[in-house]
Amino acid sequence: MSLLIIKAKPNPLGKDRTAYGFVPAIQLAAEWVDFQNVVQNSINLNGVQLYHWAYTNGKNEWQLAIELSGPLKPGEIVRIHSGGQIPLEQMRYEDRVGVNYHLFTGKNYIWNNKQKDHPSLWYKPTQQWIDQTEYEAYPIEGKILQRYGNKLI
Repeated sequence: MSLLIIKAKPNPLGKDRTAYGFVPAIQLAAEWVDFQNVVQNSINLNGVQLYHWAYTNGKNEWQLAIELSGPLKPGEIVRIHSGGQIPLEQMRYEDRVGVNYHLFTGKNYIWNNKQKDHPSLWYKPTQQWIDQTEYEAYPIEGKILQRYGNKLI
């Protein structure tokens, strides 16, 4: 199995919450990570999980973002958005183009801004990492990070 995390937008442009504390769905959907099937055959995503490095209760720990399933053909790209599912037409153009599939975590913001984060793909059946990346704290607001080596910059 060969999946690679290729892009991320961990810090969407704009306010994370309104003055009343409401989190707009379009803003949540603007926070995402892409991964791609980089081999010449289809991959069954059953058992593949996306994790990140969360800072909770005063310590860092791996936290599940989403569990995946279904087939992914060679070259296809999946974009994992924060928040609940919304129609693609409601998203900003840059958040809906360039991928084959859009999935949603159903969770509020998950990618760290004040600390380094490690978007990583785990294969549950063998208890092994498929791919691990990282980006530095304080990513530029609205910037789409690209993969270079094992880093998203």
